[in-house]
Amino acid sequence: MIVIGEKLNSSIPSVFRAFDARDEAAVRELIKRQLNGGAEYLDVNAAACMECELDTLVWAAKQALAMGGKVMIDSPNADIVEKSLSILDLRDTIINSVTLESDRFSGVMAAVKKYNTRIVALPIDDSGIPDTAESRTALSVELIEKIRELGVRDEDIFLDVLIQTLGTDSNCGKVVLDTIRNIRAKYPDIHIIGGLSNISFGLPKRAILNGAFLSAAITCGLDSAIMDSANPELLMSMRAALLANGYDEYCMDYLDAYRAFYEE
Repeated sequence: MIVIGEKLNSSIPSVFRAFDARDEAAVRELIKRQLNGGAEYLDVNAAACMECELDTLVWAAKQALAMGGKVMIDSPNADIVEKSLSILDLRDTIINSVTLESDRFSGVMAAVKKYNTRIVALPIDDSGIPDTAESRTALSVELIEKIRELGVRDEDIFLDVLIQTLGTDSNCGKVVLDTIRNIRAKYPDIHIIGGLSNISFGLPKRAILNGAFLSAAITCGLDSAIMDSANPELLMSMRAALLANGYDEYCMDYLDAYRAFYEE
């Protein structure tokens, strides 16, 4: 399971303030907590910083790199993505993200090829987000095949299944789970990812819902998530789901997580 820490995101008010003030201590504490929770990558998003997006993104990414983390460059602006990659010395990174929207695909994929990065792919076109598992699967296949044609390996593609909040559509979770099953059956080597916290937005006891949905998604074939890697309950849910699905020989990862979080 590839875990991407979600907390270096300027859409979070406290993070925006830390970014804006260049509060190195606060940002490094966030990074430390996510890395200690097992995050392999940290999603770095400075889009809310507007005209300072590039400088802020690069600054925050450098904090993560200095602490031994790997970064996911997250921006809706292909030019910001390319410029940040030209500044940062990255050995292993992921770009978040590319879609089939007419003004986005070519620019982002040019950066993927130039800097030899991995890529998060969102099944969105100029019509928006498909609202059924069938249409989302079909658009995912179209997008995956278009990326493959450019020579990107399956193991470097992260298909984002577009997790949305159950608070506005109680069927959207099932759409995602069915899409995961469909994609995993067709593409066994592609990574399937999602922004986990989206599922519970606007609802109470979010960690409970996030953990339940993560368990279901892992059972369907999810193998990566952008999530709060500093939340022990969520991490234990993940370890339990991986154990239940046969990905944890002798229960070692589950027991190690238990000792780390619950034993004095």
